[in-house]
Amino acid sequence: MKLFRPPPSQDAVSVNALSERVLSICLFFLLAGIPLIINPAAYDFYYTPKIQSVYALIALVLGTIGIRHFVSRWPLCLPRFPLTVPLLLYAGSVIISTIFSIAPALSMRGDPWRLESMFTLLSYAVLTCIFAGLIESHRQFHQLMRALLLSAALVALYGLIQYAGINPTEHFDPLLRHNRINSTIGNTNFLGKFLVLVLPLFWAYYLTARKTAEKMLLGAGMLFTVCTLFLTFTRASWLGVCVAGVLFTVFAGSSFLLQKKKEILILVIILLGLGVGIVLYGALNKENPQGQRIFTVKDRLLSSLDMQQGRGVATRLFVWKKVIGIIQKRPLLGFGPDTHVIPMRSFNREYIQRFKDVVILDRAHNNYLDIMIGQGLVGLSAYLAIISTLLMWLGRRIKQEKDRPTKILWCGFFASFCGYLVNDFFIFSVVSVSPTFWALMGVPFALQQAEKGQHEAS
Repeated sequence: MKLFRPPPSQDAVSVNALSERVLSICLFFLLAGIPLIINPAAYDFYYTPKIQSVYALIALVLGTIGIRHFVSRWPLCLPRFPLTVPLLLYAGSVIISTIFSIAPALSMRGDPWRLESMFTLLSYAVLTCIFAGLIESHRQFHQLMRALLLSAALVALYGLIQYAGINPTEHFDPLLRHNRINSTIGNTNFLGKFLVLVLPLFWAYYLTARKTAEKMLLGAGMLFTVCTLFLTFTRASWLGVCVAGVLFTVFAGSSFLLQKKKEILILVIILLGLGVGIVLYGALNKENPQGQRIFTVKDRLLSSLDMQQGRGVATRLFVWKKVIGIIQKRPLLGFGPDTHVIPMRSFNREYIQRFKDVVILDRAHNNYLDIMIGQGLVGLSAYLAIISTLLMWLGRRIKQEKDRPTKILWCGFFASFCGYLVNDFFIFSVVSVSPTFWALMGVPFALQQAEKGQHEAS
């Protein structure tokens, strides 16, 4: 029996160093680069470039791991963390629902307008495993998180520029000439969903930052994000971020927040000033620079109270009622990934006649109902197992954590996921936001492993 391993060869050392570098860069682009990707020269310059980039980066990660295994005998195994089994169940439900799909070819290649094919859904599960297993240090974790926050600040800033009437890409697509902002995400509702996901992480890093310069940069990014979220006029996102804020406050504890009352007060005063400025801008300028009417908070609230013809409320209630009837036809495995447009054709005409809005319905605007349509009860159960396991694990970490900054970070993750999941009751999964969500689900487990390794080393 060999008691000692022979030292690695020079080639193996070089391959390990290069592979670590490649994996680090891939993680950076998967988390922080995907939200920024846009191709104004293409017909679809929001969604296709993003999901194709996700495919390419995942392939590069898996290829790098394979090369590292064969050259330096690096072990190949799934990362063992609480989401491993639920993710495998979810992947299995995706494959099975594709096999029994009413249109298997469509489920495999994806609807060209949505692109959430079998391969896309499987790539989401792979993203969670990649981020749970490949982040190797505390320092790398914080670098990735700060890169994500910088990316979100740039997305929000671009949205503010659009609201001001300046759109660098509008000459490529005349349809961009409207008053609702979409930044690099592709749709106002999706932009709001993305900002709800990252805003609680801004709060956590802002409250725990020690250097003044870092706190100022985080504060500026947070202000961009809050203002852009408000200007999306997306009521579901407003609700999601309010829920996230309440949960963050409850779990972080009033005693800690009182210690940070000076920073919070300054931020609130600036936000109120910006809010007043935005309201006045909308009141004094009824049209944007393109000559179109600007949305106001009053418009959105009045629309919410109209249960018969109001956009967003009445339309969703109508679609949800119809969708429940559709789900009952194939409740167990669903109709197949990304086949929603086929069963929903049955009430397109009725929708158009009632709401005088010519659209092709292909989503229920409720992610949980959409999963039921595509993957049935099996897929929804696996998805709920993933998110419930994640939230329970985070709840235990918050309760057990003794280090205050780390506890605030756990609170940020918990609030972020909860706000996003609340938002999902009124919107659906999309390839411009979902990769970030699934990647972030693996990040907290990587932080725990990094801290465990740090304690063992010390």
